[in-house]
Amino acid sequence: MPRDPQDVRFVIGPLLVGVGVLYWLILLASLAMVALIIIAPAWNALQHAHRQANNLQATLRLANEKIALERRFLAMADTNPLLMQRLADRQLDLINPRQQVLPLNGRPRPRDVQSLVDEALVPVTPKPVASVPWWAAITLAPFIRVPLMGLAMVGFALVFLLEIRRVKVRRG
Repeated sequence: MPRDPQDVRFVIGPLLVGVGVLYWLILLASLAMVALIIIAPAWNALQHAHRQANNLQATLRLANEKIALERRFLAMADTNPLLMQRLADRQLDLINPRQQVLPLNGRPRPRDVQSLVDEALVPVTPKPVASVPWWAAITLAPFIRVPLMGLAMVGFALVFLLEIRRVKVRRG
């Protein structure tokens, strides 16, 4: 049996503008506010933990690279006495009379072994982590959280009152 389109509009019309739709909209908005207030700090802490983990991984990569470089240097130092002599001359700031020194302009560079190692290292940058979206970040401020929670509680109270109005009491 075919239905008349007019009948469908008659049924959907009151639902769209009735108290039930308003009830559900207010209830869902209040629940979303409370969920955001609860989840936003944990989300922010998780992003901070990801950032810190990436920084620690970058530091570990740099330390491993430095260890590998120093192991290579130690292997070369054991087999090459000329390298050890030049290193000692560099640290003690001695000039070998058999070598010619080329004067360079600019400020003097450090002459210790650590500066040589630091020059040979490749810089490592941690992976960037996306921050919390702005709409979640604003709920982290206490002066926003308290009024937002109050607004959600008012929404819950309003939904409760709307639901009481919708329920018909049967007396018998």
